[in-house]
Amino acid sequence: MSTTQGLEGGHLETHGVTGNGEIIDVTEHRHEVELDLTRFEFALSRTLNESWDATVRLPYFIKEQSASVAFPNGGSPEDRDAARRNGQIHHRSETYEGIGDAEVSVGWRGKTILANNDAFRFSLGVTVPFGDTEEDPWALGDEGYEHLHVQFGNGTFDPVVDLYYGLPISDHWAVSVYGKARLPFYENDKGYRGSVEALVSPRVTFLARPNLSFWTGLAGTYSGYSHWEETGRDRNSGQMVLLATLGAGYKFNESFTGSVSVLLPLADETLTDGEDTLELAPTVSLSVAYSF
Repeated sequence: MSTTQGLEGGHLETHGVTGNGEIIDVTEHRHEVELDLTRFEFALSRTLNESWDATVRLPYFIKEQSASVAFPNGGSPEDRDAARRNGQIHHRSETYEGIGDAEVSVGWRGKTILANNDAFRFSLGVTVPFGDTEEDPWALGDEGYEHLHVQFGNGTFDPVVDLYYGLPISDHWAVSVYGKARLPFYENDKGYRGSVEALVSPRVTFLARPNLSFWTGLAGTYSGYSHWEETGRDRNSGQMVLLATLGAGYKFNESFTGSVSVLLPLADETLTDGEDTLELAPTVSLSVAYSF
């Protein structure tokens, strides 16, 4: 389970909607959006033999959105009312819940690949489009129809690849690197193609005791542009983020382990200026695993 509280975004707007649904120009104002995101992931992994394993993952999301309209330039009461109607079309204070796209993968692992006692794992898989998707929100918004930017999946079968390499450097210290990518390559039945997503995370681990470890490192994420068949590039997509990672793990017994970690944003860059890309906030994660 992971949770991120206080993701913030917004954009300037000059359109309003009259009482009879007509789109008009009004005093410039701002749509303010805040999102609290909680993600649960359930995973089942089966060891096939000494080298091969298979994994199924299913995420579940709770997305709590708060939306408001700010008027830094004032405006007439009529403009304000029209701006708020338009704001309701674009963003609403609501909670959205649902499962995301599942992931099915097969992995290969080996030891002493590049150095003595090192460990390597490579996995190749595909997402299964279980998550709800939306119609093109930009096209709907341009016509004055209520729409939703929040999606729970891509609606496509996307290749997924990940790899891990770990190297012990003493009885208590080890270094490792993990990487993962999701590579959408076609549009779903609503004309949406999700963005290419990639993660690289190097870290250093300290084994304080046989059952207690601590780690720190970095995580770099890349999310490219997503596209709509009708309106083209999604103006809210495209972001690169650098985060610091801190965590601790505990082995309760041979079957049960747990860990807690924190991701702290260090720097981010949006690939599109002036749109709704959310600024990141700290993420706290809790993980438990049971082997049987």
